[in-house]
Amino acid sequence: MIRILILDVYPNVSYRISKDQNGGYGTANDYGDSFLSKILKFIVKGSVDFPPLYSVQVCGELQKMGYDVKYKREENDYSSYDLVIMTSSIVCHESEIDKIKEIVRLNKKIIVIGPFASSNPKTYIDSGASVLKGEPEMFFHKFEIDQNFLNSIPKIIENKKSYNLDELNYPGWEIVFKNYVPKMKFLGKGPAVNIYASKGCPYQCFYYCVYPLQQGRKLRVKSPQKVIDEMLYFNEKLKVKNFIFRDPVFSLNKLHTVELCEKLISLKVKFNICIETHLKNIDNDLAKLLLKAGVKLIYVGIETSDEDVKKNVNRSSEKNDLQIDKVRFLQKIGIDIKAMYIIGLPSDTEQTYLNTLNFSKKISSTYAQFSVFTPYPGTPAFQNYKDKITTSKYEDFNQWKLVFKHDHFNQDKIRELLDFSYRDYYLRFNWIFKNFKKLLKLW
Repeated sequence: MIRILILDVYPNVSYRISKDQNGGYGTANDYGDSFLSKILKFIVKGSVDFPPLYSVQVCGELQKMGYDVKYKREENDYSSYDLVIMTSSIVCHESEIDKIKEIVRLNKKIIVIGPFASSNPKTYIDSGASVLKGEPEMFFHKFEIDQNFLNSIPKIIENKKSYNLDELNYPGWEIVFKNYVPKMKFLGKGPAVNIYASKGCPYQCFYYCVYPLQQGRKLRVKSPQKVIDEMLYFNEKLKVKNFIFRDPVFSLNKLHTVELCEKLISLKVKFNICIETHLKNIDNDLAKLLLKAGVKLIYVGIETSDEDVKKNVNRSSEKNDLQIDKVRFLQKIGIDIKAMYIIGLPSDTEQTYLNTLNFSKKISSTYAQFSVFTPYPGTPAFQNYKDKITTSKYEDFNQWKLVFKHDHFNQDKIRELLDFSYRDYYLRFNWIFKNFKKLLKLW
């Protein structure tokens, strides 16, 4: 029997790293250098942890084909494996390259998968690995791995297969759970798994957003019943009640979203759900439906309060007053909101930054995240800034460091503004009084 290792490598750092977020390029929550920033890093690292969903989906596809599949984050003995499949990211890139070189010295076959390697294959190939371009779960669905394939793996594997999302097998969470149990304490106690109801995003912010690089800009949906069946399956098999939907924009297709919510409401089992979406896709009626369906936490990108700064990066948002009203309504009915802001957008100044910070306090969401504008390789933004990049290390592209020469900020100033943002937001008496009980549940 062919034995396959799904290897998911991470550096040893003090902050949480997620390869599943940021379109599969990954993000590393290095909030800053102050005492408060370090506390936040500690809380988040201990509260949220899950692998890239594409790797779990590949586990499921390979398991269905009858292969002996293991998922690990560390491995010292590769002797029993016929093939190593490694997840890729920008935030763990140098660590992944070091591991590839180690495995290649052992004469083991290694294929790197995931959006970052798919868009930026050169360094992985130069290190001795092969790179699978495109969505790996599509390639490995019903794919037969035999000795002939292992003996002749090309440096670049072009995936030309595409299946309806309903045709894919369940992700291999049982395999992952043998190694560690994913968690999302902001949703509740017990294990949490990531899931999707749709892929693809047509929005114009693809200028700097990496989601469309592998998922495309065309919306593809999984049938509501397939989603429900998957949730019930892992609830029964692994006692999972917490689900993190990894759709780039959860409620793009309102009819699909309503049907899914109605099916969730009709179930005897009640789940705790986290989604990421755009405020312009939510009205009061849909908000109430999401709540009834089990949605406890919503991530929304606000980015900036300045209209000119938005236009400069093709960002389209609701008017500021509407964003405030919608967040307040969602929180009033019982849904927590994590609002996400970006410091150092290309036309940002210190004044536009301060305006955004003050706006974040007007919105007063349950949680606020302040990160740094990052022109990612593969995006149109990178083409505009590639001659201004100030770092040679990919792992610096983590959303909390300035990696290009900005007209108004330098790296030290950005770190100073990060620390100030988190202090100014979270050390308000009103925020502490309102959310203290939520924080106690995370310990």
